[in-house]
Amino acid sequence: MSKNPLKLKVAYLYPDIMQGYCDNANIEVFCKRAKWRDIDVDVQEIRTHDKIGSPSKFDFYYLGGSNTEAMNYCIKYLKGNQEELKIATLAFVPMLAVNCGYQMIGNYFQPHNKPQTEGIKLLNINSIAGKKFRYGNISGNCNFLKSKTIVGFENHTMTTHLFEDTNPFLILQKGFGNNKDKTEGARFNNIIGTYIVSPIFAQNPNLCDFFIAASLRVKYKCKIPLTRLCDDIEWYSHEFIKNSK
Repeated sequence: MSKNPLKLKVAYLYPDIMQGYCDNANIEVFCKRAKWRDIDVDVQEIRTHDKIGSPSKFDFYYLGGSNTEAMNYCIKYLKGNQEELKIATLAFVPMLAVNCGYQMIGNYFQPHNKPQTEGIKLLNINSIAGKKFRYGNISGNCNFLKSKTIVGFENHTMTTHLFEDTNPFLILQKGFGNNKDKTEGARFNNIIGTYIVSPIFAQNPNLCDFFIAASLRVKYKCKIPLTRLCDDIEWYSHEFIKNSK
């Protein structure tokens, strides 16, 4: 057991419904990178009918991706925790929402040939499906990270529009992203939504460390420097994707 008093509690939202692509891998990378620094991490799975409880109970929220059917099923349970998640958002508690999770935390999403569905409004965005899948390697610049480039693999049909108070996650160098303005994803406070469905934390250790550091800062009310890790393999993978077609 770690002698270090630093501890983080992670809410993994609806892995029984919204668990596709590399969501488990992202959780594992977060835990490993924290553990290597002697930071204890407790992951609690929030499943169907579960209540989050106090918004201050968790230090990091993760909402993964899946398909349209799972998204339409999950949204009613996510709305059951909407107020708690809004309070956490305003308190700068970090959250990563991937793919369908990204769409559900906006104002609304509209799948192809299906009714518009209201989201939980953590991000001021709207998402509308097109007829074609947009997929492939993606890279872009991230202005709030010291190592600014983020890479990965995207797979979606949605066009997402960002509105006031919501910044893009990335300015695209390669890929489709939000589709209209050469940006990818969205960011507000410490919430990030993205269409990158590959293990984004494994390929971008800078982003994973951002979430670990932000979680510690919000919990302990001070900046806690992270021990530097050897990330040669991670950066090799990062550069390979960045330079690929």
